Amino acid sequence: MSDPITPGLIAILGGIGVAVLAFIPFIALSYRRRGKATLSRSLAWLALAVYGLAIWTYTLLPLPAADNIRCVEPQFDLLAPIRDILSFDTSSPRAIVTNPAVLQLAFNVLLFAPLGFLVRVLFGKGILVSTLAGFGVSLAVELTQVTGVWGLYSCAYRFFDVADLAMNTAGAILGSLISLAFVRRRSEPTLAAAPSPVTVGRRLLAILCDVLFLFLVGGFAGALWRGLQLYIVGVPSGQLVSGEDLLFTTVLPLAIQLAVVLRTGATVGEHSVLLRSVDGPLSRVYARPLRFLAGIGGYGILSATSLPFSGLLLGALVVVTAVWLFRPDSGRSFAAFVARTSVVDARTPARTTPEIRRAGDITPER
Repeated sequence: MSDPITPGLIAILGGIGVAVLAFIPFIALSYRRRGKATLSRSLAWLALAVYGLAIWTYTLLPLPAADNIRCVEPQFDLLAPIRDILSFDTSSPRAIVTNPAVLQLAFNVLLFAPLGFLVRVLFGKGILVSTLAGFGVSLAVELTQVTGVWGLYSCAYRFFDVADLAMNTAGAILGSLISLAFVRRRSEPTLAAAPSPVTVGRRLLAILCDVLFLFLVGGFAGALWRGLQLYIVGVPSGQLVSGEDLLFTTVLPLAIQLAVVLRTGATVGEHSVLLRSVDGPLSRVYARPLRFLAGIGGYGILSATSLPFSGLLLGALVVVTAVWLFRPDSGRSFAAFVARTSVVDARTPARTTPEIRRAGDITPER
């Protein structure tokens, strides 16, 4: 490919976008299936998202104009790469290393090595599954090329090459073998049903999920509303009402968060990381609205308003919330402290919560 940078940037940015959209469901699923969400496993899934897009960008892009394509015939000769290598200078190791045909061969192997690596790291599968995955994904790419992107073009503008199919599959096998040096055998099964400590990182993850929930739901609802007005109702863009836009981008996600807090005592983010609220001395009628206003509700309201001192109050709330996370004598968030409530692992048996409530704060594991 003449431009190796652009497809990589598209894959990275697209992978990050997919990761942001899937972050809350991923965290919730991780806690329910594995009992935790580790940084290493999260990065591995991000790598898979970026890698999946890289396969697409590096094998199909750039898409040519339909009236400016050069049709190519499929290549079924497995020995063609060898003849290509021998057609260049092979008189020295340096010449071999810089041989364009060798570099193309190496690229086809290395492109699929991450697939074999991630199959073992993320799914715990070995060489057989990695081989099948490498062959299957490579075959899908080659068929997409030979069919002109499944009929989008009148003919194939890239080669269907059985040698590429073989090298891609070999790359997946190589990646699976390399992963053996990084993957440890599990000595004990993960106990997803067992309660775990309410750590600083876990509460920080809950806050991140809460903030992301506001942005994603608000952004999606706002875009849907604007699209409905522009393309279905036919309202010109200059006549869109800003107040209506605020209703969908801010009020709606905050209303959902408020409903969840009033119903359960915990936020969407806390539910994502399997945290449960334990009532304190205050009545729920007062405690739960206080918890909302001193936490994600206050953040969302102050972020959306331009009233005097709203920026100062927002900054103060963010700082206090952040500092409160690292108090050594409390497992509660600042919002829970204001509401006189506590948080526990949602898998903690309900009969133990009165003792927790009487004991006061929950000390996080450091």
